[in-house]
Formats: sequence, C-alpha cells, structure tokens
Amino acid sequence: GALALVDIYCIFNRARGIELVSPEDLIEAANLFPSIGIKMQLRKFESGTLAIQSSEHSDDAVYKKLESMTNRNGELVGVGVGDVANGLDVPVILAREYLLMAEGNQVLCRDEGPNGLRFFTNAFL
Repeated sequence: GALALVDIYCIFNRARGIELVSPEDLIEAANLFPSIGIKMQLRKFESGTLAIQSSEHSDDAVYKKLESMTNRNGELVGVGVGDVANGLDVPVILAREYLLMAEGNQVLCRDEGPNGLRFFTNAFL
C-alpha cells in the first residue's frame, strides 16, 4: 500500500503528542528505509506529492488494477478519483496521482464531460 507523507506526518506526530518530528526529519528517515532493510520507500510524484509506499507496490501492479477497474465484464467503464481511492484503498490525493501517472504512460485516457473527470482504458493503442 501507500500513504501520503503529509498523512504519515500527522499520524506520527499526533501519536507522539510532544517532542514532535519535523517534516525534514521524516523525509530524511524515509530516505533511509531501503538502506536499513525496511521494505518501504519514499516516492515523489510529478506534482511534487510525496508518499511512502511498499517496495512491492510497483507501477505495473497499479496499472493492472486500474485497467481491471475500467473493464467490467468486457464493458469499458470510466473511473473517477473517488472510485480509485476506494478500489486501491489509498487517499484521494494518491488516487489522483496514480490516474495521472497512468494517463501519462498511455495506460488510461481521460474524458472530461458532464459527469466530471473520468478515466478509461486506452483503447486507442
């Protein structure tokens, strides 16, 4: 799974109560995860959003999940940010990043219509 770094910061400091950790210290600690054997990594998306995600949480796995969400019994359906957040069990901010990343890699394409922004499997390729 994955969580936005800002959410982790809030959860961590709320649990501590006092002697809060700075955002810079949290980023520095997250950068050390792979070198100390923790199977998590810091990820920076194109928008600048930072997240901590499992090392096993690959882009290809996310793409496959997104494609399966947009294909129900052979019928192409559009998904929005809320659908992806629920389907992947991630915060809305990360769902948006995953959709934009999949669009940028031509896995999905967007449709901005009366129902809002929806993403579909890219049938043009």
